[in-house]
Amino acid sequence: MNIKRLSAYLLSAPLLAACVATAQAEGTDLGNGLTLSGNLAVTNDYRFRGYTQTNFKPAVQGGIDLSHESGFYLGNWNSNVGWTTGTSIEMDFYGGWKGDVGQGLELDLGVIQYVYPGADMAVSPNTTELYVGLGMGPASFKVYYAPSNYFGGADSKNTFYFDASGSIDLGDNWAIGLHAGYQTLKNAVDVDGNSLSGYFDYKAGISKDISGWVFDLSVVGASSDDFFLSTQGHPAGRVGALFSVSKGF
Repeated sequence: MNIKRLSAYLLSAPLLAACVATAQAEGTDLGNGLTLSGNLAVTNDYRFRGYTQTNFKPAVQGGIDLSHESGFYLGNWNSNVGWTTGTSIEMDFYGGWKGDVGQGLELDLGVIQYVYPGADMAVSPNTTELYVGLGMGPASFKVYYAPSNYFGGADSKNTFYFDASGSIDLGDNWAIGLHAGYQTLKNAVDVDGNSLSGYFDYKAGISKDISGWVFDLSVVGASSDDFFLSTQGHPAGRVGALFSVSKGF
């Protein structure tokens, strides 16, 4: 079963530490404390929490963010997908607040809505998640909770995802990125019909920023790689290499 038929690796959306690196940009000052910024990326595979969303094929992705100096933000992120019927587009809409709460800690609170326009499925794949995260320097930990059915899975409400991510600055615009996550599942089975209550996913890679263009090469996978199969019949969470080029503006 496709993880987005029951679930959906944002390293999806920008807020999800998605599977492609996104260059940081100062954005455009709109006045009154508002800043508009965006991001574009091309990757050889779109992974969300370890699983391919494009059947191991390339994806073009982009988003836009509006933030206020108070810490409040709104945004949208989009990608082509290949796991559902009736649509080939994922659109994510999110909003929240992010700011310093003292002792070097940064708090991030918000909600994200995943939308698949025109999707033709017995249970709607549109999914809502609430999230709360803490960050300190290059390290962060975030928890996501889905009060809705989870990406088209029947009776799959109330799942959690735990995300731990970090980076190591190597100097000269080189960096190592690390990620580990755990997804809980409700009423899920793998391709062999075995009950699956959750799985781990991981990502590790190296990136280079060249004049605002970020080149990233990473390894990604999931502990239960045969939760579902790609259209070619391959385990969708198998270990794979991701290469992406991205730019923030």
